[in-house]
Parts: sequence; structure tokens; C-alpha cells
Amino acid sequence: MEPAINPIYSSSFSDLVAIHSITELRNRRANLLSLKERYLATGSLYEFFKAAWPYMEGNMPYVDSWHIRAIAEHLEAVYARQIKKLIINVPPRTGKTNLISVAFPAWVWLHNPAERFLCVSCTNGLSLEHAQKNRALLESNWYQDNWGYRFPLLKDQNVKSFFQNSKTGYRQSTSVISKTVGKGGSIIIIDDPNDPGDLSEVKRQNVINWWTQRMSTRSNNPANDCRIVVQQRTHENDLTGYIRKNDSEDEWVELVLPLEFEEKRKCITVPLGKNQIMWEDPRGKEGEVLNDLRFPKKQVDEFKRSLGSYGYAGQCQQRPSPIGGGIIKKKWFKHWTSPIKPKFDYILQSWDTAISDEPTAAYSACTTWGVWGEKSEDELFKMILLSTWRDRVGYPELRARAQRLSKDYKDIGEHKNPMPAQRTVDFCLIEAKATGDPLIRDLRLGGVPARGYTPKGDKNARVQRAVPFIECGLIYLPTEEKNSERLEAFAEEFLETVITFPNGESKDLVDSMTQAILYLRDFDALTHRSDVKEDDENRATFRKLY
Repeated sequence: MEPAINPIYSSSFSDLVAIHSITELRNRRANLLSLKERYLATGSLYEFFKAAWPYMEGNMPYVDSWHIRAIAEHLEAVYARQIKKLIINVPPRTGKTNLISVAFPAWVWLHNPAERFLCVSCTNGLSLEHAQKNRALLESNWYQDNWGYRFPLLKDQNVKSFFQNSKTGYRQSTSVISKTVGKGGSIIIIDDPNDPGDLSEVKRQNVINWWTQRMSTRSNNPANDCRIVVQQRTHENDLTGYIRKNDSEDEWVELVLPLEFEEKRKCITVPLGKNQIMWEDPRGKEGEVLNDLRFPKKQVDEFKRSLGSYGYAGQCQQRPSPIGGGIIKKKWFKHWTSPIKPKFDYILQSWDTAISDEPTAAYSACTTWGVWGEKSEDELFKMILLSTWRDRVGYPELRARAQRLSKDYKDIGEHKNPMPAQRTVDFCLIEAKATGDPLIRDLRLGGVPARGYTPKGDKNARVQRAVPFIECGLIYLPTEEKNSERLEAFAEEFLETVITFPNGESKDLVDSMTQAILYLRDFDALTHRSDVKEDDENRATFRKLY
């Protein structure tokens, strides 16, 4: 008869492992952690993840990185309710799903097996895959031999989309496209809600509708429950973008980890750990990669080639538009650094109109442009942005605003501008469409020089036609009078909006700009630097623009 083995105790966590036969001990000794290892894995999600890796990914080598520890520390703060709402934006292939959707629930149950998880992904198949990996880890000999005595999984509540333990904790898995959500959760994990392989506007809006209409009621105890949204960015109005735009109370903590470090976007979150030290991205060199072992230069270059500038900016840099712009490049716009504006031949306004003040409606927008160059040395007309206005308004307010701006293009505030522009607008361009036609008639009756115009092609085609005139340096943006290195605030906002096209949520300012450019082009008042110059007799016909 073989002697019994004394139970092994961990005084720190009251761990108990009793193995009653030498044979069993020999077969499963490799799974047992030392008391120190078990202490570290229990107390640290980062240590637990490293120890659990072979039981999640088999022989695939584990590549350690500071970003894994960073994510783990933020997740620990979620479990401790120091963070209630957390966004994590990281590139693909960084171990985020294994850490967040597989290891994290298993680690939490070491401390509180009554915690209830609702886990969501973009498709049912992906959601079930994450659930199966989580359950496989829980049922592995490694997990059972070290912590299995704490709770068993209930056999009668152990299916692909739902399993439960004996302490009332469970994991419910679903997707953003599922017709049924089922149970709620005390910790809700949403892992890649926007499918990077399907970037259609309809699918994006479906995710937003799902978030606002169905997930809003899924917390078991809203005052104490937590939400985690983890994804690689796919669009300015993906779920992360929507949450950011509507986070008026600054409730969400955002952990944003681009593949290549960008100093201007250095991520700083909240105090973490026992010493409550403010967490910040440890990188200091522009372009430094997240993990040079996992992502050598060859791999980064491959991402750039395969994803393209749009895809790389969103999915890898977590900035869903290239830093220099998309179709429209930031560097193409010229800066007007003099405090004295040129003598304008025309001042025109360009309107992109809508007729609703609903929170989800399209914006109405107006850009005002000074046009000059008739007597310039190169005989090229140029344009400079003088003001912008955009808002969601109903038709009466839209009409009143158009009248105000035509008299004073600086009158963009709620109240009348006390220091009006010294020159009025020469003519207002309004696209001849549903809202444009009555507005054109009303403004003309009110003495405003409104002119209907219908640019050819859809929005993308118009941008493509306008791009050459921006690229060759005919469009200017004004800088601050006291600092010629900085654009005026309205010009900076305009620039950051137009360079996101076509990924940006709002296209109204882009539409307004391209309408102005194409109108001038159609009347031969805006010519490309490479155009063949005509003689004076032929050029004389374009001077009358309105």
C-alpha cells in the first residue's frame, strides 16, 4: 500500500492541493506550480497569463512585452472596480483576445467565482471560439490541479454559449448580430465589435444601434458593473469612436496602444497598482514599435502594404485616418502666415444643407472663401478659408443663419458678432437639392446673392475632381496672428475633418469645400498650375461668376 501524500498548503491564499496517490502525483506534477509561482499567478493577471500560455496556445512560443503587462494592470483595475468603463485599442496579433477574453475571466474566478461575464464579438462563430478557449483553460489539468478545488463547472449548464460554475458565476457568449442577447453580466467584454473585414456603413450603424438599443440594459447592477470594449480601430465612427463622441462625463478610460509610437498621441490613463502611479506609454522615440521582437520592420512594412494607408492608420495606429490625410493630404494645404489678408476679387460662401436638428441627423455646414489672383504674377486664382460654421438645425434656423452669414461671414456664434467682417459676401453657393431649392428662393427674396449649383458626380467623385487644385497649392488656411506656426482654431478643426475623408463620420465640410472649388473650376476661375494658359480674349469670359 502506497503512503498517502500530505496536502500542500499555501498560507498566503489558503490554497489546498491534496493528491492521494504517488502515481497521480507523478502524472500531474508538471502541472503544479510552486507555492511562489502560484502566489504570483493568483495575485497578478500578467503572471497568470504567462503561466497559462502553453495551455491556451500549445507549442506556440510566448513573446513577452510591456504592453501585455499594461493591459493586464488595467484589467485588474476593472476587476477591483477602480475602472468601471475601459476602452482598449491595440493592433492585431498582440495577444489581446487570449488575455482579455480567455485568461482574464479564468483569473477573476480565482478571486470571485460569483462574477458573471457577458462576452460579445462581431460574429457568433468568433464569440463561441473565445468561449471554448476559456472553458478549455478552466478545465485544463493545469488550472484544475492548482485551483480546481475552488469551484467545479456545472455539467448541466455547460454548453458552447453558456457555462456556469458552482458559485453562481457564469459566462454568456453572444455577438452583435445575434437576435437574442440572453443574460446580462457584471463584467461585460466586447471584443472586436466592428468586423475589420466588413467596413460598410450599414454594418457600422448596426453596431451602434446594437450598443444603444440592446446593450444598454445588459448590466446586472449598473452601479457596480463594468464594461470593456477592446478593438482595433476600423473607422472614425466605429464603436470606440461613437463612445468617445458621446462620453460627455469622461467616464471611459482609454488605453490606446499604436503599433508605432506617436509622441503627439502619447497615451496616459489613470493611477494603477498599490502605489497608484499614473500609467503612461513607456515609449519615448517617435516610430518605436510596440514589440520589436513580435513586430520587426519587415512585419510592419508588410502591414503597411497589405492594409494600405487607411487600414494601417486605423487597425495598427488606432487613428482611423492616415496622419497626413487620406485622399486629401494635410501637407497640400498652404498656410497663410501674414496678418494682412490679400485683396480679394470675390468672397463666396458654399453651403451643404440638411433640414433636421435630431442628434443623429447630418450637419448643415458653410465655409466662406476669399478668392484672389486675377492680377497676380502667375495669373492663378487662389482661395483662403475665412470662416466655417456647422450645426444640426431645422429649416427656420438654417434660413436665418444663412442670412446672418451672408451679411457677416464671421457671425458664427449664437449671438450676433460685435465685430463684423469689413466686407460682405459676393455670392452664396447652395446645392440645388431638397433643402437647397426653397432656401435659394427665400434668400434671393431677402436680398442675399444665393446661387444654385449642382456639382457633377457623387461625393467621392467630387473630391477626386477637387484634389488636384488642393495638391498644387491653390488652397490656403490662415494661421494665428501671434503664432504663425499654428493654424487658427476653426482652420485646424476644418483641416482635421477633411483629411479623414472618406473614413470620417461627417463629410459636410468636405462637401462644402469641393463645391466651392468645382464651381470656380467650372467657370474657369480656378485653373491648375499645369493647365495651358489661354489668350486674353478667351479668358475674358470667365470673370462674371454670379
